[in-house]
Amino acid sequence: MSFPLPSSVLIDPDQVPEDIREPFLNWLAAQLQGLQSDVPVIYFCTEDTLVPEKPKASAILNRTISQTALFERICDLQRVLIRSEEARLRRMVFGRVPGYGAAPHYSGRGGLLVIGFGGRFLDVMQARQKNVDVIGAFDQRMGEEYLSQRAFDAVILDGAFDDVLENLRCLRRDARFASIPVLAVTGFAGDLPVFYDAGANDVLLAPLSQDMLRQRLATAIRLGKRRRLADRVLAESRKWLMQQLQSGGLKRRDYDNYLNQAAKALSARGLMIWQISLLPDVPPNNNFTGQLAPDLCGTVLSIADATSREEDLVCFVRDLGPVAVLKSERGCERLKSRISAILGHTRL
Repeated sequence: MSFPLPSSVLIDPDQVPEDIREPFLNWLAAQLQGLQSDVPVIYFCTEDTLVPEKPKASAILNRTISQTALFERICDLQRVLIRSEEARLRRMVFGRVPGYGAAPHYSGRGGLLVIGFGGRFLDVMQARQKNVDVIGAFDQRMGEEYLSQRAFDAVILDGAFDDVLENLRCLRRDARFASIPVLAVTGFAGDLPVFYDAGANDVLLAPLSQDMLRQRLATAIRLGKRRRLADRVLAESRKWLMQQLQSGGLKRRDYDNYLNQAAKALSARGLMIWQISLLPDVPPNNNFTGQLAPDLCGTVLSIADATSREEDLVCFVRDLGPVAVLKSERGCERLKSRISAILGHTRL
């Protein structure tokens, strides 16, 4: 009997007796490595706790984080993994997409962006990995300019409380940077839950040792690289998929292969795919050619593309028509409602 993967593994090292801590964590790492898909590993810590090397941390959080913020962090990590798996699947089924350059904020080898005048820039420079660029920005406006010009794997907000909070909220409101890992720095323990609730991936309570800072930076960068690589593949494949309408559509063989692989990957997480025809009057297996309604096909594809997430597959399939493959029932219902509402008020 198979069971769905856990949504995450939560570890508080200090709650594991010291005499069995290392063998237990080694055993846990081996169990996680043998699973069908990756599972986020979250460590709870205090400002002076170094987390173990195994299992590898997906996130390191202070124990003061609220249950609501913790749930949001788990959902964020789950989505990063699902997007990463989706990117690998599209590369495997469709191959590399030719002729599309990545957006500037996906390009380059990544790095760390420090925004603010908190005075810890040199500490970050010393704690970073040797192949990681560190760039400083005086304020949010300069920071956003840098973020739009090149890739960064994580952002560190280091300044006065009001500045850090406002900068954090601005980043989370901007669709381009909403998912980038953000570390907020503070010298006051009371600020931790506030920054977590505002969307910080990690909150660093100063002063931090170099070893602790190095560990927290490495964890954020590892998550950021995974996010950025998946974002790039999904953004490029999304453009490519939309343009297949002009050349007759995606091959049915490739589409069926994608469906089988996607269903298998999601079923391991206890999830399922939702396939819908974007033209409700056309049965799914009616050998649709699209010749009778090319404008209609383009319209519904555009609506679905604007309404869905990048990890959802929206495309035109030969002999099937315009379809969408979504990862949640809620998204499926939202998309159907959106298409019905727009088509009901649009003259085609």
